Amino acid sequence: MNRNLTSLNFPPLRRIVLGACIAASLLAAGCNPPPAPEPVGAAVVDLQQQAQAPLPPTVAATVAQLREIGATGTYRDMASLAEQTPGFRSNNAGMSHSEYWYLKMRAGDWPMAQMERLLASPYAVRPSARGKIYIWPLMATLRTDQITPAAARDIDQLLGEGQAEAIRNGDVWPGYVLGVAEGGTWLYFVSGAG
Repeated sequence: MNRNLTSLNFPPLRRIVLGACIAASLLAAGCNPPPAPEPVGAAVVDLQQQAQAPLPPTVAATVAQLREIGATGTYRDMASLAEQTPGFRSNNAGMSHSEYWYLKMRAGDWPMAQMERLLASPYAVRPSARGKIYIWPLMATLRTDQITPAAARDIDQLLGEGQAEAIRNGDVWPGYVLGVAEGGTWLYFVSGAG
């Protein structure tokens, strides 16, 4: 069959383009906008934006020293400060703090960067036999029933997708936690992941 294109009675190109534009605009007018990226029911609350009471001067001085080490110091600087506290806790498992934090660095987990990151987040204040303890991050102190959708989002942002749900299901906090006594003593810098 040898047919000529003009014998097929194709509508002119203008009609096709005009019809496509009208159809597209009608479809677009009837479509709903895409859903918001926030989880349904979760208040958009950034825990880092919430106002907290100023730290006591003794705690603030220690935090400033730790931030300085985090920004420009080394694992040896961290270990030197930790060794000034009898009974300071880290995950050192019988090694010196310096040896342990050096191993963490060799594994790509820079303790100074982790410390600096923690201290930029909100903190919690908890009573203890030694007085008040200031704990970073606040999220590590939440009970499972206190993990709101907004807190879950922040936990997942800090620790990785799915970690909030794992914690709700009874897993141990896998990230770092740092504690400073109200007198300014740096008490611990531990990781749930070891």
